[in-house]
Parts: sequence; C-alpha cells; structure tokens
Amino acid sequence: MKRLGATLLAALLLLCACVGGGSDVNGEVTVVFADVGKADFILIKTESGFGVIDAGYKASKDKIDSVMKEYGVSELEFAVATHNDKDHIGSIAHVIQKYKVKTLYTTPLESEDKLYKNMLDAASLRGTEVKQIMQGAGFSLGDAAVSVLEPDSGLLALQSENDSSLVIRMQFGGTAVLFMGDAQLKTETALMKKYSTDLQCDAIKIGHHGSDKASSQLFLSKTGAEYAIITTGDEEPAAAVTVKAINACKMKKYDTQTDGDIVLVSNGKKVTVTSKGK
Repeated sequence: MKRLGATLLAALLLLCACVGGGSDVNGEVTVVFADVGKADFILIKTESGFGVIDAGYKASKDKIDSVMKEYGVSELEFAVATHNDKDHIGSIAHVIQKYKVKTLYTTPLESEDKLYKNMLDAASLRGTEVKQIMQGAGFSLGDAAVSVLEPDSGLLALQSENDSSLVIRMQFGGTAVLFMGDAQLKTETALMKKYSTDLQCDAIKIGHHGSDKASSQLFLSKTGAEYAIITTGDEEPAAAVTVKAINACKMKKYDTQTDGDIVLVSNGKKVTVTSKGK
C-alpha cells in the first residue's frame, strides 16, 4: 500500500510539473512589424529560425530586404499570405525567390490576380511547398505554436478577401500574439461566438490597418491585450473610432505610421514592445 501511495504521489507530481511548465520555452520570440506604409510585413524570429506573415506592396522589396539583412535572414521556415490583397502579397514572390522558403501558407480563397499567380509560380520554381489553410490548422516555429482561428467555410463562402483573411494566434510559453490580417467585423463576430480563452493575448495586430470596418470595442475587450499594433501609413491613418476603442480598452497603442518599425519580444512569461521611431 505504501508503494502504491508513493507511485500515485510521483505520478501526481509529474502531472503538476507538466501542467505548470507552459512557460518553459527555449530563448525568445521576436516579432518585427515593419514600417511598409498601409500594408503588412511581419518577421518572426525564434531560436529555431524565421517566418514571415505577408510581404507588403510590390514596392516594399527594399524595406523587406533591409529588415531581413538586419536580422540575418537567409532562409524562412514559412511565409504566410493572410489573403490576396496587393498590400499583403505584393512582394511575396520576391521573398520566395530571394530567401529559401520551406512552406507557403495561403488562404483557400484563390485569385486570378497577377500577384497571386506570381506568388505560386515563384513557389513552384523554388520548390516551396504550398499549403492552403483555414480554421483548425496549425504549425510551429520552434517553441512558438501557431494556430489558425479563421476563416471557416462560412466566411470563405462570402468570397470576400478581407472576410477570408487568415486570423492567426501565436502562443509562446505563457504569452500570445493575435494577428488579425485584414479581418473585419463579420470575422470578429464569428470569433467571439466560437472562442473565449483562445482570443486572449498579450498583443494584437489590429485588423485591416485600423479601418473603421474592424476592431470593435467589444472584440478588443475580449482579447484582453495589453498592446495594440497598427500597420498603416500617411496615406490612410487609423480611423478615429478604432483609436477610441483601443483607448477605451486601455491598450498601449503602437502605429507604424508614427512609430516606424515596431518590435515585440517575448521570453515566454512577459511581452515587451518598443518602437524604432521614424
């Protein structure tokens, strides 16, 4: 009986250790929200390598190469095209051609646009695996676990680029970042119906560049985020209603329009955000 009790105690201690070990991760995650105007180019760096989410306009190539050089990028574990708008996939073909990209993740909503075809052609020529992903998909970059929260089949059926945008949550230890792409209010409503804890994050990349068509105060409040990051430019600043919602949720706002490149770092327990300035 004593031996059985000792065995049960050891098993219980092991279980507790496993449950409590969520923040035990290797190194840090760095996320760079590059200043490419009203567009997205996001570089993710872990101890295991690099990934990118979107690649700005076609004219963003020089800025992208500058960021890649600064962080010593020669190859990428993945590139994500959240959707097929020109301010998100404009330079993805260039990224695939210049940097060795193992996997390209795209939305299932295809396009006849030239930029979309160029992206797929570049992947084919460079031997990059292409995977269409939607709600329920997941992958990782070292200890950073990436999960796709949207779109589902209902949102895809709308045949709308923005409503079909990939919404991605990256978990690293006890911290999380939510990347909203160009998701709008319909997507936010769908997210709130399906998720509770999965919406919780330390930082959120605001949807659709701070447009008034996204980022309701109710949705932002559900995330509990400390930081709100907007990727926009002088050509179209963030909407006043979005800034008001961010302020009402007491989030610390960063905006590439005024702050330049924005750098988020997580050690698995805490997230810090700094800006490089213009």
